[in-house]
Amino acid sequence: MWEPDMKALGNMPNLTPLLARLHESHKLYALAHDRQPAARAELTGVVASLLDVKLSPMEQEILADVMIALLRQGEIDLRRALADRLALMDNVPLRLILFLANDDIEVAAPVLRQSLILTDLDLIYIIKSQGASYWQSIASRVSLSAKVVDTLADTRDTGTAIVLAQNERAVLTDYALQILSGMAKENEDVARPLLARTDLPVSVAREIYARVEQSLRAQVKTEFGESLAGSLEKILEDIQVEFADSQLSLVSEFMPTAAMVETAEKYAGAGLLNMQLIMETIRRGQISSFIAYFSKYSGLTAKRVHDMLLQSCPKGMAIACRAYGIQKGDFSNIYIMTHRMRSDGRMINHKEMLAALRYFDKIRPEVAMRIVRSSNGLAQA
Repeated sequence: MWEPDMKALGNMPNLTPLLARLHESHKLYALAHDRQPAARAELTGVVASLLDVKLSPMEQEILADVMIALLRQGEIDLRRALADRLALMDNVPLRLILFLANDDIEVAAPVLRQSLILTDLDLIYIIKSQGASYWQSIASRVSLSAKVVDTLADTRDTGTAIVLAQNERAVLTDYALQILSGMAKENEDVARPLLARTDLPVSVAREIYARVEQSLRAQVKTEFGESLAGSLEKILEDIQVEFADSQLSLVSEFMPTAAMVETAEKYAGAGLLNMQLIMETIRRGQISSFIAYFSKYSGLTAKRVHDMLLQSCPKGMAIACRAYGIQKGDFSNIYIMTHRMRSDGRMINHKEMLAALRYFDKIRPEVAMRIVRSSNGLAQA
């Protein structure tokens, strides 16, 4: 067990009594049966108290040494508890934070995500010296400088690219966008959150979608043969125009254009309009196209689908999804990806989302189908 050298600390009246208390708390924690949470909370509380005391530079250095010695002896539950507490404090010695930031990822993660003590140089060093799980924790930080964003993008790690694209508080530089968009053209998991960003330049979005279109064309040829693929050439070409139109629609009312409705009809005519295609559309953030496709698939008017999605708790959409066998996870994706229609720039209201999911759970599929077939019933939902 860690033992402080109290004799050496005799001339440090501010530090000595707190270190003595720290020693007693650590001793209690070590003796506690199964490392009880109460003992761990006492120890982390003493650590926080130590850091709140105004200390001289020499005392701060001694404190950092003591803390690191304690952490080296502590099991992972204690180190994780301390990391959670210290990640939110702004008066922790840098050496101590760096020690935690380079610990096992379950210890390091809260520090990498939240600690304001870590500088850009510290973060860049960690990115260059650690692995993907550390990069992804850093990519979720509230504030990221251009240099750190570029360094994260340079890893070209799929998981890091996804987290970075999902982090709407992070400003993507031109350099990072170039790398992420290149990855998105090859990986739909990167493309989805990137296309959902409100700050994504339309030109970049078109490039990504053009590549998605090429993949779709190849898939059609593989699955349906050259003859049917040839008849679908015009449909696939329309997607490019459709996407450009939908970008403009996102700024206004999200209603599908005539070209989008026509494309939905062509897909239906070719026997390709199914829920897989419809869900892929919403995952790419194409709300207007989703409305057009779902409208054609369900027989509801585009205006009806549009208006159902505008509700803060879209019960009508929950009913329609239940009627056509859409799973709860997909309904949740639809709710999240259409949030821009209802948000006015606000974050997702989790109470409203939970209310929508609870309503989804309550309604039975056969009842939902009867309501869908009754125009008046769905209008009142």
